[in-house]
Amino acid sequence: MIRIIIIDDDPLIRDEISFLLHRHPEEFELLFAAGSMGQFFEQLQLDKKPDIVLLDISLSEQNSLDQAGKLQRLLPEARIIIITGHKEPEFLMKALKKGAHGYFVKSSQPERILDVIRETHKGGTFIEPQMASALLGFFRTEQEEKAPSDNILERIQKLNAGLHPRESEVGVGLATGMSYKEIASAHNIGINTVRHYVKSLYKKLGISSKQELVKLLED
Repeated sequence: MIRIIIIDDDPLIRDEISFLLHRHPEEFELLFAAGSMGQFFEQLQLDKKPDIVLLDISLSEQNSLDQAGKLQRLLPEARIIIITGHKEPEFLMKALKKGAHGYFVKSSQPERILDVIRETHKGGTFIEPQMASALLGFFRTEQEEKAPSDNILERIQKLNAGLHPRESEVGVGLATGMSYKEIASAHNIGINTVRHYVKSLYKKLGISSKQELVKLLED
C-alpha cells in the first residue's frame, strides 16, 4: 500500500487525483489532500507518514519549492513528486536541487500520475520525457557559461605563484570583468576583504592592474 498526500491549491486537480487514487484502493491510500502548506502541517499526523507527497510547485501563498527542504527533514522517508504546469527546465532543475524525486506536468494525461507514483515509490526518479531534451540543453548552456571561469581558474593556478584559494577566486572575478562589489557578493565577503586579496594577488604575480592580469593569463 502506497500512502499519499496531495498539496495543491487547485481543487480540480486535488479532486481529479483523489478520484484516480480511490479507483485503486488495494494499491493506494490517500491520507489527505491540502490546499496550502498551512493546511498540510495542520493535518499531518507523524504517526501516519506518507510514502509519496504530490507537491504543487506554485502554491498561491508561496513558492512551495522553498518548503521542499523542510518536507525532506520532516518526512525523510517520503519521496516528493512535483506536480506543475511549468515546462521550463529552470523549474525542473530547481526542483531536483531541492530534493524532488519526480516532476509531473499537469498537462500530461492525468491517469499517468499513477504510474509516476509507482515508479517513484520503487526508488526511481521520474522526469517528463518531453522535457528531457530541454533539460539536456539547459545543462549544456550552464556548462558553457561556467567554462570561461573554469578555464581562467586553471590558468591562474598554473602560474604557480603560491596563491591562496581566495586570491585565485578574486583573480577569476577580476579577469571576467566583475566589480569589487560583485566579487564580494559572490563570495560573501566584504569589499575591503576583496581589496586585500587583490593587493596580495597583484604582489604575488608581480603586476599592478586588472589589465596586466588579463594579459598575463592570455600569454
